[in-house]
Amino acid sequence: MSPLPTATRSGVSPSGGVISYPSAQLYEEVAYVAYNFHWQREDILDLEHYERQRWVKEIEKIRQ
Repeated sequence: MSPLPTATRSGVSPSGGVISYPSAQLYEEVAYVAYNFHWQREDILDLEHYERQRWVKEIEKIRQ
């Protein structure tokens, strides 16, 4: 089996696609929304990536 190209190992292909969402960032987003809004983990994980990030930004605005 040939090794994966560097871009693929890092999760980003040369064409700009993302292979997977970084798990550390996902945990941070879920924890942040759950802590601040008291939502259940499953409900937060059901959100689309862009929507979950939007909630994170909205919480940041509220906390300022």
